[in-house]
Amino acid sequence: MNAYDVTLVVPVYNVEQYLQECLESIAAQTAFERCEVLLVDNGSTDGSYRICAEFARRHVNTTVLVRRGGGAGAARNLGMDRATGGRITFCDSDDVLPPTALERMLDAAERTGAQVVVGMMETFPKPTNWAWKGYFGHGDRTFASVAEMPELVHSASACNKLFDVAYLRSHGIRFAEGVHFEDAYVGVAALVLATRLALVDQCVYQYRKRAAGNSTMDAIWTRRQNYWDHLQLVEYLHRMRAGLPDLPRAVLDLFLVRSYQGFALRAPELFQGAELEDIYSRCRAVYRDVDPDLVVRATADTRHRVAYLAFLTGDFGLFADRAASVHKLSVRDGVPYLFGDLPGGLSPLARATPFTARLEHVRKVPGSGTLRLAGRFEVGGMPMFRPLDGHLSLRVRGSRLSVPATQVRRRDMKNTRPDTEWGGFTADLPLDALRQGVHDLEFVVDAEGGQAVTPCLVAAGYLRGARVVGHGGTRVVPHWKGKNRAVLMVLGPARRPGRRTVLNGLVAKDAKHVLRRRPFWKQRLIRLLTRPLAPLLLGRDLWLIGERGDTAQDNGWHLFRHLRTAGKRRGVYYVIRSGSPDRAHLAGLGHVVAHSSWKHKLLMLHASALINAYDIDTYMLPDGWDRTRYLKHLDWRVGARRVFLQHGVTDKDVSKGLHRNRTGVDLILAVSRDEGRFLAEELGYEGQVAVAGFPRFDALTPARGGRTILFMPTWRAYLTVASYSRDGRDREARRAARDRFLASSYQEFMVRFLNDPALAAALDRYDYTLEFLPHYEMRAMVGEMVPDRKRIRVIDQNEVSVQEAMRRCDLFITDWSSTAFDVAYLGTPLVYAQFDADEYWDGHYQKGYFDARRDGFGPVRESAEEVVAEVVRYLRGGCAREPEYQRRAERFFEYRDRQNNVRASEAIDRLVRGANH
Repeated sequence: MNAYDVTLVVPVYNVEQYLQECLESIAAQTAFERCEVLLVDNGSTDGSYRICAEFARRHVNTTVLVRRGGGAGAARNLGMDRATGGRITFCDSDDVLPPTALERMLDAAERTGAQVVVGMMETFPKPTNWAWKGYFGHGDRTFASVAEMPELVHSASACNKLFDVAYLRSHGIRFAEGVHFEDAYVGVAALVLATRLALVDQCVYQYRKRAAGNSTMDAIWTRRQNYWDHLQLVEYLHRMRAGLPDLPRAVLDLFLVRSYQGFALRAPELFQGAELEDIYSRCRAVYRDVDPDLVVRATADTRHRVAYLAFLTGDFGLFADRAASVHKLSVRDGVPYLFGDLPGGLSPLARATPFTARLEHVRKVPGSGTLRLAGRFEVGGMPMFRPLDGHLSLRVRGSRLSVPATQVRRRDMKNTRPDTEWGGFTADLPLDALRQGVHDLEFVVDAEGGQAVTPCLVAAGYLRGARVVGHGGTRVVPHWKGKNRAVLMVLGPARRPGRRTVLNGLVAKDAKHVLRRRPFWKQRLIRLLTRPLAPLLLGRDLWLIGERGDTAQDNGWHLFRHLRTAGKRRGVYYVIRSGSPDRAHLAGLGHVVAHSSWKHKLLMLHASALINAYDIDTYMLPDGWDRTRYLKHLDWRVGARRVFLQHGVTDKDVSKGLHRNRTGVDLILAVSRDEGRFLAEELGYEGQVAVAGFPRFDALTPARGGRTILFMPTWRAYLTVASYSRDGRDREARRAARDRFLASSYQEFMVRFLNDPALAAALDRYDYTLEFLPHYEMRAMVGEMVPDRKRIRVIDQNEVSVQEAMRRCDLFITDWSSTAFDVAYLGTPLVYAQFDADEYWDGHYQKGYFDARRDGFGPVRESAEEVVAEVVRYLRGGCAREPEYQRRAERFFEYRDRQNNVRASEAIDRLVRGANH
């Protein structure tokens, strides 16, 4: 008789930070006394073994084993071999078990005699919505085959399961060693072979989604070895296929197809020649006999099915170069296909799904009677590296109108997914041809065999940029209905065309919205009631200005100060949180409004322009206003123009976040013609860029002489949880970010640079102080890196503004920060410390038009030692900027006349007045 009912195996490798929490959750198990715990150290080099040994000393049911090499699979196999319990389960050493996890699974196993018991797995800090979780929430159940719950096969982990040890041993089920995805060798094999399974309707495992930057899952598509490791798993499971009954075999096929689809899709991007041919031939051996209908069910879309079509047909060319093989659509019965000549059984694999179109931007072409609509479309599986063969059009149902659509190259789409580069489109509608009513919009592709039609859906940019467009006595409102279907509401002309008729139409819609108590109905009602008095009480053409919720020190503050002093403008307000230290910067200017106050909310109902140096929706919406509902139900009705002042020069490719079709911005400021051209041509702001200079540059005058070096690196999106992220308050998300930070090149450089002996000696010798100003998003991370030296100190932008710190420094050091442009404008010498180029371009931004080595305003160095050498050189020479860098700065900036605020306010005024007339 076994001494223990269950053995719990925990492989351990360098998890000192999380191990104690894991072990405490094990000790807290209600079935702990019935459990044998085997902690298998896999060669840890941190304090993990010591923690394990101490836990074993306190608990007689715990044994520490050592197994060096072979990875987690070898450690688990050792635990399986040494297990004395009748049943066995596994726990990774950075995860957590809920208190009743073992008890619930044991009770189910004893009650049902199940060979495998499966419980719910939850992930933290972010939840994961696996399809197989749909089986939970309906009570405990027992079933005879995994075919009764086929999606459960994708729960491949061994950690949310309890196995009968004799069952595993009788089938020779073991973990793979020295490879990734080792769990599935046990989890999937045990599921498909089992003839009695039990489902426990409770979370039995909490999986920590760590992102340390070097984990298997972080690099799942970019790590070449993953392709071979997963292919080895697929081949192993495929060898079991012949001995399975029909239904479990179909479930196994489901796993084989779905789990490898991402690798099959991307393999041609990473491999060439003999390696790619090897992957193809081995995949063909596995998948050549799989049912095409099962492939359709198992794959995400046609883009993923093309590889399996190649395996089934023996077409290596299709697998290796999809773009060369797939370039012309065929339409059959209104449905688009990638190929028109496939046998009937294979044609479902070539059906182009999804076939979608989304509208992102609607605006009237200045000086014309044309409404220009822009958006993006996707024809599933069709590579868009070049324009699609075929005619595109946009159809306005109800107006009997169809106009040509022009395919457009989109930089932002290419950066998101290269094969969508030409997935943009524009179409021009003659306003005179639109009839009164609500009209659905449809995207049409004419190809061989006929037309394929799909309704246009709305994107976030469409909602942000939705404005009432006037043309004669007609008003056109870009709107939506149902589940995000794009429509155009056309109001007037009536018998007596005029503004009153149109307004009555919109007011009637307000009334219906209020009576039906739809989202933001109270705000719509308040707007109606207060609109007659708003110009008198608040001013005409209300401009609402802000930055981040707690700051007033960037372009927004400088513009506001100009408007309230030199401009003497009445209808302009600044929004800032009441407890912000920066509120003192606004003293005496008047019209300062507390964020989320009743007045802030009232101004949002009547604003003509929302003006910010940062994201408008993130920082200007009052607390409690749901962003999506605001955009759908209120933003278009107010019709405020969106002005992005920027908080730094756009020199990099930030199109994924800043493209006009995503932001809905109506006007964006630039400081140079190069920047303006890039914004217009590559980011979609044609006719919406004002090369006016930044408002803050008007106050940017040097105050050097204090013998100060300013070190100001920018942030890394992949190393922190951004303040605007919904995960910003999640403790585990911040903890995971700190793990990434501690393992990064960023942290390594900071420590080496700030602690460099040559830097310390130079500061002493030349009598300089280095001020370290961390980026707003990184300041919580960097405190421990700064040495305790009187000549190196950290400064906070809540105490010293960024602009003031830059004005007074004698030498500036940054990495990729756009603040380098401010310093260059000042005439201060600077050094670029670009120590992590590969990581930065891969994880933060893409390269733009500006190259620091070619166009920059100071030397570019990579290592800490090289940067220190440049610092010493500048200190020795009295911190003088070289003539070449002076010439580059003079060429770059369009204006240096301290009239940027004037030009910016005039550009905004033209925008607002043009919208009102």
